[in-house]
Amino acid sequence: MLVYHLPGTFDTREDHLDLLWEAGATGLEERSGLIRAYFEQRTDLPEAIRDGEWIEETEQDWQAEFRRTLRPVQAGKITIVAPWQREEVAAGQLPLVIEPGMAFGTGHHATTRMAVEALGELDLAGVRVLDVGTGSGVLAMAAALLGASWALGVDIDPITIPIARQNARDNGISEAQAQFEEGTLGLGDLPMLEEEPFGVLVANLYAELHDLLAGEYAAHMQQGAPLILTGILTSKLGLVRAALEREDFGDITVREDGEWALVTARRG
Repeated sequence: MLVYHLPGTFDTREDHLDLLWEAGATGLEERSGLIRAYFEQRTDLPEAIRDGEWIEETEQDWQAEFRRTLRPVQAGKITIVAPWQREEVAAGQLPLVIEPGMAFGTGHHATTRMAVEALGELDLAGVRVLDVGTGSGVLAMAAALLGASWALGVDIDPITIPIARQNARDNGISEAQAQFEEGTLGLGDLPMLEEEPFGVLVANLYAELHDLLAGEYAAHMQQGAPLILTGILTSKLGLVRAALEREDFGDITVREDGEWALVTARRG
């Protein structure tokens, strides 16, 4: 098996990922500070990605290895597991089953885990929750499991919505508890967004999108409602804080996990 080891991560070398695909990579993986690009044969690479090393590795059953090394993720009151790990949820924990790799949000990324933990610290009984950029639906489903009266997950990517709906069915969550729709804030394409403001809004997006959508967040929230934002690199915290202050959000707090941060606030 031929693997090209490129120093860096998907985040630090985002601009170079397309170059690897264009050069003939059949798969990409990030591991231990390296991008591992799988090739069928050696090829001439663009100068921007020539700082790596070609390695011949023994063939492995990567799917079996992945299943063996994947671990359940405890996020406060909820434990996020793959379908084959249902029996590994500790007594007293709420299980949330997600098929890895189907859409962003398996719980193994720090941003998702921190958001689920933050939801678990709120009293969601009788509260309507809006999940912006829902991906796999994990945050909307977590809200439903934690007692929300209803959760709405929205995403501009049409591919994610059927996945989120299937994940909800797999977890026994009905449409009366959580609903998933294609769309976003401010376009008027989702009537249910305009019915009444939400009691909690959670969004796992990039800092630049939080900056862009901060006004829409406020417009769809009840006064005093909690806001949970993640997907934020610590280097971009200033951008998010400034956006929230601009829209009169208060009680701004920050939690960090490595290079990632979660920001909570309340609508003024």
